[in-house]
Order: sequence, then C-alpha cells, then structure tokens
Amino acid sequence: MNIRKFWRLTCLTVASLFWASCSDSNPQFPMSPSANPDSSSDANESSSSELSSSAVAPESSSSDSPPQSSSSESASSSSGVESSSSHSPISSSSSAEYVLARDPSVSCEKVRQQVSICAKEYSCDELKTILEKKQSVSEKLLSSWEEELESCEGISEMSPAVYGCSPCCSTKLFSKMWCSNGDTYAHYVTDENKKVYTSIQEYNEIQGIVPENLTESCPQGEYALFVDVLADVQTTLYEKLSKQLEENSSLTEKGKAYLERLLDQEKKALKGFLYPYLFDYYEDSGYGYKMKQASKNWFNGYIAKTKTCEDGTPVITERYQQKYDAILAECIEIIENEVKAASAEE
Repeated sequence: MNIRKFWRLTCLTVASLFWASCSDSNPQFPMSPSANPDSSSDANESSSSELSSSAVAPESSSSDSPPQSSSSESASSSSGVESSSSHSPISSSSSAEYVLARDPSVSCEKVRQQVSICAKEYSCDELKTILEKKQSVSEKLLSSWEEELESCEGISEMSPAVYGCSPCCSTKLFSKMWCSNGDTYAHYVTDENKKVYTSIQEYNEIQGIVPENLTESCPQGEYALFVDVLADVQTTLYEKLSKQLEENSSLTEKGKAYLERLLDQEKKALKGFLYPYLFDYYEDSGYGYKMKQASKNWFNGYIAKTKTCEDGTPVITERYQQKYDAILAECIEIIENEVKAASAEE
C-alpha cells in the first residue's frame, strides 16, 4: 500500500514539473520568424494562392485555343457569368495570368474543380429552355441538343428490380475564370495573349470573324413523350381499324376479336395508352423498362412537337413527324402480325 502511495505522488510531481515548463513565457516550440506574416500584402497574397492551389491538373490546350472558324461547336450560347461573391475575389494587384479582352484592367485566374457528372450534361428542363430560344446556331449543334433531349431520361428505363439505385456518376475537371470584377465565367475562350472572351460570340465579334454556316433557329415547344406521340398514332389507328372491321370480309372471327379488343367504341379511341405494344396498365413510370424492349422506336426523353418561325405560325417539327411515322408503321406491323397469328389458329 505504501508503495502505491509513493508511486502516485511521484507521478503527480513529474506532471506538475512538465506543465510548469510549458508556460507562454517559455514555449518549447517557438515559431520561426520567417513563418510569421509581417505585412498585409503577404496576407493578401496568401488569400489569392488558395485559388491557384485548386488547379490540380495541367491546363488543357483545347480550352485555350480560340475557335478557328464557325465550325467550332460550343453549348455556351449564354455568357456563363456567375456571381463570385461566395468565393475569394481576385484583386487587381494579384499575379493572375489572364485579363478580360473587353476590359484589360480586369485580371482573371483559371481555377479548376472536380465536379460530379451524372447522366447527361444538361437536364431535360435545361434543354427545353435552350431550344425555346431563337438564336444563331449551326445545324450540327442544334441537332445535338435535340438528340440529347430525346434521351434525357424523362421516363425511367431501369428494371423494377433495381429501383432506388443511385445513378452512375463520373468526375471530371471543370475550369472557371475568376475575375477581379467579382464575376465568374463558366464558359469562355482564351487566346495566345492570355485574353479572356466570355463566349465564342464575343471572340468572333472582337476578332472581326463573321460566322458562317449558322442558321436562325425557330423556337420549339409542345414537348412530347413517347406516349404522347403514341396517343396521336392511336387516333389514326382507331379510324383505320374501325374501317377494317367494317369493310374487310376476309377477317376471321379470332382476327375480329383481336381488333375489337383494341378498340374502345364508346370513347372512339384505343383502350390502353400503350396499345398495341403492351396490354398491361402501368400507372407509374415503370413502363419504360418494358417499352424499351417492346419498341425499337422507344425514347425516354422528349421531342418538340412544334416550332414557330418567321410568320409566327406553329408547325410540326421534322423530328416529331419522323418519329410519328415510324411508330405508326411499327404499330401497324404489330397489329397485322397479331391478326395473322389469330387467324392461323382457326
């Protein structure tokens, strides 16, 4: 027992001596004088260096190359200006590499960040907003937006067995220009003189380049899902099949029964919104998985049904008409095959 008391007192004595040696007046680990900031200018430099430290990869030569002709494609039809109030702005006295072409007194610095990219570059709503505007654009770029809208996943194609899984994402480096005027430019072009142009349009204007092969797009609207196109197809099918039941005397009883199963005589329409592809009724978006297998013309996004050009009159878009014709032909083929199969059973 005496030994334990003696050991405890010894430990307390050693601890007291240790803490006494750690007083503020006699630090054991004094800071090196060279590590102390001695001026406000050094503090500002440290603040700007935080921006450059996020540049985790070498600069891409493609992002620094000015467009050589009107064939340069970019989705940056807007200026891509963002408020940078949430970030540390670059001061005009910093050592930033770039300056704004339209105002060389504004210095800029390229900052790269890793961002998560899920599915498409634009959402369905963002693509609709783009296509609803009248703008000078190449046919190639306009077509790429329309194709992306057609596959923007307005309707899920996942199997019901995997519902609830998070979408597959990837990461990529995304660069922005932070400038001393307080703005951040997400879409920009730079030239060999380190001048920043906030859009390809601005570059062309300042450089005196006249864009070629551009067309004035007609604002689009009335966006349709696959089932919306199918609804228009079903109207044509109802008229066609009703006439066939009345006039085609070669139809067998089972063939007639199949056609009558499709038609809703009271509503003068087809009975199911997925006829003749599927006879089961799907109340939610789960039909996408089944329809992808049932139709080679299936699409899970949107197609603009109309466009409004110079005279202000909405007309059917070429893309919608082509999809309508393809779905109609496919439905007629399905129905004819089913009628033949039913007749063969008799």
